[in-house]
Amino acid sequence: MEVASFLSDKASTISVVEREAVPFQEALGPQVGQVAMKMLQGRGVKFYMKSQVWELRGEDGKVTEAILDSGKKLPADVVVVGIGVSPASEFLKGSPVALDARGAVLVDLLMKTNILNVFAAGDVVAFPVALLGGERTSIYHWQVAQAHGHVAALNMLKKQSPLHTVPFFWTVLLGTSIRYAGGEATWAQPHTLTPPVCRFWGDGYVTAAASLKCDPMVAMVAEALYAGKIISKEEAE
Repeated sequence: MEVASFLSDKASTISVVEREAVPFQEALGPQVGQVAMKMLQGRGVKFYMKSQVWELRGEDGKVTEAILDSGKKLPADVVVVGIGVSPASEFLKGSPVALDARGAVLVDLLMKTNILNVFAAGDVVAFPVALLGGERTSIYHWQVAQAHGHVAALNMLKKQSPLHTVPFFWTVLLGTSIRYAGGEATWAQPHTLTPPVCRFWGDGYVTAAASLKCDPMVAMVAEALYAGKIISKEEAE
C-alpha cells in the first residue's frame, strides 16, 4: 500500500493484488482498510481483492505481465512482492528452544525462553500480550522490538522487569497518517470524533483505537491503555 501510494503520481498504472477483502484488514479492521483503499482508488490505483498472483510472465529476463488466480492478465513492467513475515528461526529447529507452529520463539514477559539463561526479543518471538488476555502473539513493529530488547537486557542483569507495552502501528498514505494502538479489536459501531476516526470496543470499553489523519488521538488512547486506565464507551463518545 505504501509503495502504491508513493508511485501513484509516477506510474501510468498501478494494480494492488490482495488476498484479503480490504487492505490492512487484520491490522486496522475492515472499515479503516476500506477508507484507505478508497483513498488510493481516488488516485487511479486499481485493486484486485481476494485474489493472488498465480504466475509472472516475461521476455528477455524482464517481466511483462502478471496472471491472477482468476486468469486475469495484468500488464506489468515492475512487480513488488509483499509476502509477509516468517520468523528467521530455522537454525533453532531441532534444538530444545520452544517454537510455535509458525516458528516464532516462545518467550514469557521477561523475554525468557524455556531454556535457562536463554533470552529472545524482536520480530522472531511470540510473547504474551495483556490486551489479548495473555495470549502469545508476534508484533512486527520497531517500537515493540525496542521494548523487548530493553526488557531482555534488564532481566539478563537480574533486574526483574516484565514487559509492559501497548502495540502501536502507524503508516502514511498520500500524506495522511494512519495510526492504530491496542490489542485485538472487536468491531461494533464505529464512532467518529473529528473525521475520520474509528474506535473499537470490547465488552463496553475501549481495547484499541484506529484513526486516519486525526493525531494524536491514538497516541492518547495508547497512553491511557499503558497506564491501565479503563476507557468506557461513554467517555470515548
